[in-house]
Amino acid sequence: MENNSDLYEATKGEDDLGVVIRSHIIIENGLNSFIERLMYDKKEFRKINLEFDKKVKLAVSLGLTDRFKAPLCSLGKLRNQFAHTIRSEISAQDANNLYKSFSAEDKKVLHDSLVRTRKELPEHRVDEYKNLAPRVKYIFNVVVLNAGLKAASRQIPNKKRQSDA
Repeated sequence: MENNSDLYEATKGEDDLGVVIRSHIIIENGLNSFIERLMYDKKEFRKINLEFDKKVKLAVSLGLTDRFKAPLCSLGKLRNQFAHTIRSEISAQDANNLYKSFSAEDKKVLHDSLVRTRKELPEHRVDEYKNLAPRVKYIFNVVVLNAGLKAASRQIPNKKRQSDA
């Protein structure tokens, strides 16, 4: 699964369409990793070709904490809006909708990470969340979501079969 530095690199692109699509791909790979850690035959799972919303439901049914469902669905909806309509930028409403979908626990994680970032990287002059540009808010939201998926994946043992090779 991609790490947050890969996610950060993917979101450095010039256009918001690319940022949304690339970050969605990374999050979907994280979701796949979670699901596949619970599978005995990953190859067969990959043949199913589930749509993103179905993968979210499958992951939750397999044990992914329910608090991920709303932000994952919100991200999927935003990705579809960008992919199927002419949109050039992440709006304040887009960023706020994604943020509102987070649990109170994950909102706290996001704000705590902003505080840490301000302390550790003062040269970046990271403002309080409410004052950030919509694109930056979106990126922080996706970074927290990605970190949560990685943590959830690490909590499950990896099931291996010879067909996984």
